Amino acid sequence: MHKRLWFKAFNGTWQADWRERRRDWRVALVLALGLTLAACAALLASLDLDRTRAARDVAAAAEAERWVHQGSKNPHSAAHYGVYAFKPLPTLAAIDPGIEQYVGSSLWLEAHKQNDMVYRPAADSAGADRQFRLSPALVLQILAPAAMIFLGFGMFAGERERGMLPALRLNGAPLGAIAAARATVLLCLAMTLSMPGIVAIVALKWHAGSTGAMVEPVADASLRTLLFAGGYLVYLTIWAAVITAASAFAATMRSSLTLLVTLWTALTLVLPRAAIELAQSAAPLPSAQAFRQAVDADLGMPDDPAQAERDKQQLLAQYGVDKVADLPVNWSGISQLRSEAHGNEVFDRHYGPLFAAMGRQDRAMVLAGWLSPAAAIAGLSSRLAASDSDSHIEFVRAAESHRRLMQNLLNSDLARNPDRDGVKYQASEALWRSIPALTFTYGALDLRDVLVRWILPLLTLLIASVGLAAAALHRLRVGSVK
Repeated sequence: MHKRLWFKAFNGTWQADWRERRRDWRVALVLALGLTLAACAALLASLDLDRTRAARDVAAAAEAERWVHQGSKNPHSAAHYGVYAFKPLPTLAAIDPGIEQYVGSSLWLEAHKQNDMVYRPAADSAGADRQFRLSPALVLQILAPAAMIFLGFGMFAGERERGMLPALRLNGAPLGAIAAARATVLLCLAMTLSMPGIVAIVALKWHAGSTGAMVEPVADASLRTLLFAGGYLVYLTIWAAVITAASAFAATMRSSLTLLVTLWTALTLVLPRAAIELAQSAAPLPSAQAFRQAVDADLGMPDDPAQAERDKQQLLAQYGVDKVADLPVNWSGISQLRSEAHGNEVFDRHYGPLFAAMGRQDRAMVLAGWLSPAAAIAGLSSRLAASDSDSHIEFVRAAESHRRLMQNLLNSDLARNPDRDGVKYQASEALWRSIPALTFTYGALDLRDVLVRWILPLLTLLIASVGLAAAALHRLRVGSVK
């Protein structure tokens, strides 16, 4: 009987609240503004992603043609000739571009150098665009909770202020059912702001399929999409519960609005920004100039020349010759292999601590997710969209591994082919075609890591916010009968 009464009250409140929302011009105005911003963000983001993907595909094809048609030359000259590797973009990056605007789009793979990524889209953007780049993720993380606040701050505070709560209690309707119905209506209104992003994702998927574009560059696209949708649903539910709690707790509509705007400012703007500053202080990174100078200085120190001479003499003794020119192998290629090995040690010695410091910053940022749902959903969203620093490092490592593979294949071919009669060895197109192209796919998610870092904080905040709403409703129920 109690459950039937609860669901009856929920259904009646749901229908009544929907009717009231449809008749309220302020609701239409807020939704119209929100949908306009969301549609603009989704349209611009999807068009930008589509253009970027197409441009990178064309550039990658041109690079492949340039590489195989470079003509006959010494393999080490080809190693310096180099090739660009282009970072692939998953479809979800249209919703949450994360750090993609600031980390570069391609990497130059050449001998003796681990280069940084170049061609950062933000460098070509206007100043205002760099400061405030509208995206569907920004709409859902920042603007959707603001819209919910302005639509729901009077959920109970308005009735309390007008003295209607005693009449509401006399009807015998459970306050919990009324609050759940009103919060659900509020959540549905907020979820409409996600519709442009969903349409953009479907359009991008359809366009990629119709044009025969490359497959999604992630190993678990369906799982990421499911978690993406579920994460934002939990995030907006947290805000629905927070708004319910604040409206039930506040004595007037003004105090309810003031409390909610303060919470919105603290949770979506202040805490995430403070977490970034604290993370940078906890694990500071060297400037790009200082880092590059340190790498170059270390590279300038050659590997042990005495060991190189011993290796040469051992090689001469192995083949029973007295001069390098008489070797059946190419000492130049062997020397280049040694040089690359030395360089790889230097790069690992510098880039390892750099990437570790970036990881410590991310872990420090995760702590903010236990206090701010905006910080938690931002981390989860960019991780699922493969637009976070971990995914960026994953591509950089893969590109560097490919660069080392290229150098090893080229220098090994040079080592196997000595110069003949004073004529330097030159490789042909067959060697260039034997070098595999970089095909990169983001690895499958570490579900345990995702759960611990972002999903658990979101679920904890959801339970806390629902508990807070229940406590505020209990206080309201007790106060209304006095």
